Amino acid sequence: MQIAAATLFAAALAALTSFASAPGAAVTSPDRSVLDLGDSLSIGTGPYLRARLRGYRIARLHDVGLHAYDAAAIVARERASLPAVLVVSAGTNDDPRIVSTFVRAISGIVGAAGRRRCVVWPTIVRPPAVGATYDGFNRALVRAATRYPNLVLVDWVGMVRRHRRWLSGDGVHVSVAGYRARATAIAAAVRTPCE
Repeated sequence: MQIAAATLFAAALAALTSFASAPGAAVTSPDRSVLDLGDSLSIGTGPYLRARLRGYRIARLHDVGLHAYDAAAIVARERASLPAVLVVSAGTNDDPRIVSTFVRAISGIVGAAGRRRCVVWPTIVRPPAVGATYDGFNRALVRAATRYPNLVLVDWVGMVRRHRRWLSGDGVHVSVAGYRARATAIAAAVRTPCE
């Protein structure tokens, strides 16, 4: 997984770089560049996020089974070439009993991003797995957001709680309306707190 992710990441960053340096390319501010790094929820959200962030250069690195610790390793490895904003959708595929590993992944991502970059992270909606809920992960995100001012949370849990009809049978993935709403909330976080 790490070799494939590293290759995808390099391609995504090359796309950002080539867009910025292409002759006749529109000049956009460096703070209008985004890395959309995530799991299958990012795949579903991606087309709608791009539509809601017109004028932003968005590099996408999506892996259906992405774990938070893999995302942290990718961000740490590529820290020097990261764009201004990271949108992270990770944790849904992780073991909810091991909150300490998730906490290290959050710290690793936000730490590698540095204070000058913004990290947007939707909270996690998933049915319990291996006898544990994802509440511990969401509490870890909330605690991290109070510690790191550049970590901006999207209240995906609250949104889904208000719109249960979005959920598919697996309790993780959502309808088109859900992905659109998720993209709208992420874009608002990118445009407002991150700028």
